[in-house]
Amino acid sequence: MKKMALILQGGGALGAFEYGVVTRLVELGWQPTAVSGVSIGAINAAAIAGAADGDVAANLRRMWAAITMPEVPWLPPSKQGNLSMFGNPHFYWPRMDYLDMPRWTSLCSTTPMYATLARNCDFEQINDPNHMRVAVTATDLQTGALSTFSNHIARGASVRTAGLGHRAWHTRLDPAHIMASGSLPPGFAATTIDGAQYWDGGLFSNTPIDALLNLLEPDEVDNLPIFVVDLFPTEGLPPPADLIEVQTRITALQYQNRFWAQFGGAGELSGFLDMLTQLQRELPADSSLQRSPAYLWLQRLRALKNLHVVQAASPTLTGGCDFSPYGVQQAYQSGREAVERHFAAARPHVAKELQAAAA
Repeated sequence: MKKMALILQGGGALGAFEYGVVTRLVELGWQPTAVSGVSIGAINAAAIAGAADGDVAANLRRMWAAITMPEVPWLPPSKQGNLSMFGNPHFYWPRMDYLDMPRWTSLCSTTPMYATLARNCDFEQINDPNHMRVAVTATDLQTGALSTFSNHIARGASVRTAGLGHRAWHTRLDPAHIMASGSLPPGFAATTIDGAQYWDGGLFSNTPIDALLNLLEPDEVDNLPIFVVDLFPTEGLPPPADLIEVQTRITALQYQNRFWAQFGGAGELSGFLDMLTQLQRELPADSSLQRSPAYLWLQRLRALKNLHVVQAASPTLTGGCDFSPYGVQQAYQSGREAVERHFAAARPHVAKELQAAAA
């Protein structure tokens, strides 16, 4: 099996697309060695790293069987997508303490998901970086910035970003860290960890690439394939034709991948990566910059050349809350098919290299 890294976005029930993507990649011979996730991507990451029997696909299947809504026999399958708005038995319950409503800060309780995570994920294994390196992200309510919780931080990683307030914590992961990553308001309340309160990491960044880069060892930076599952593609879509499509596009724009905009300028990402290679080649070996934390992090960004983005189709308005059997199965199958399209559309030499690596 060929090793890979995974970056899993948030998107509610659209996480079933990630379930399909990862399942198909594993079937093709890829084995995750590092994974970062946010929100539903953090739940998927826990299921991947916490597969007690080592069967990633089987544990994802168990997790999604647990959080898929029961089927309503008298309602057409395609009409059940909004039923999870009234609660999801193994994920969240609507609050019933109406007398306390003036003091509510959320609409639902996520107590069921703690039990679901504990039942389906081996947290002893999740906390073993020799098995798999894992990172999840959440938004700190006090600083308004991103926090990363991980079972491993590699040498040369960035543990604190001045100005942005980002902090990477090397800690023992438990269900609270996974739920902090998915505490999306106003549906879910903030999760408290060590006295600090956290909301969904997707509110700050829905593509946890930095968190994944912090997991990579130096010898993986240039060679480890990294699969990014993009749940909110926005490029090339037609203008919205009605208010439903307007709201769908707003959601996609809020949670789309913004990472590419940080690098390259007019040279784009490829120019940025060429510059890093040239800088490494031309900088004298005895230069003090070689030991600078800023330089070490900058060179870690060379891993961006290993990114392979698997894109979802344009999401529907109910896609994020459609935990119905029909909706989950459709998203899962779409994820599997997206992997096939990705390899088919890759440049011939890239596709050949990936296929050979997985053999």
